Amino acid sequence: MSSYSNYPEQSGGPPGYGGLPGYGGQPGYQQPYGPGAGYSLERPGGVMGADDAGTGLGDTVGGLLVFIGLLVVAVAVIMIWGSVLALTGRSRVLLIVGASLLTGFGAIGLLGSLGDSTTTGGGILGQLIGLVITIVIIVLLSLGPATQFFAAHRARRGH
Repeated sequence: MSSYSNYPEQSGGPPGYGGLPGYGGQPGYQQPYGPGAGYSLERPGGVMGADDAGTGLGDTVGGLLVFIGLLVVAVAVIMIWGSVLALTGRSRVLLIVGASLLTGFGAIGLLGSLGDSTTTGGGILGQLIGLVITIVIIVLLSLGPATQFFAAHRARRGH
């Protein structure tokens, strides 16, 4: 068995490997230990949200995604609340407003998909079906039988 202490520059191991920390290895050099050791812990821009040049693009995109997420939640709450009010005969206004918002968002999405060469026919068809459904909701809530239904419930409540 040989002893690594025969190497004057390193007392913790063979030449080229550096010594163990605190055991007289090369000054300023420590052998990395464990998985991922020796790699930089600084994350590149692609990991951080594509903000390599310090343009603030990552923050802008993140803020936009948060805004869109909150908008989707708000429209969902409007649709649920409006549906409950409409089914109980109290009001149809909130459901019409929610369906109108979804119609606008659907139209914007459909136009964007039509201009995108990577969108498949199935994707466009799905968006078109969703757009038609929101329009049908608005039309059905605006027709005479719906008006009579809400008027009867309003009269029954004494309003």
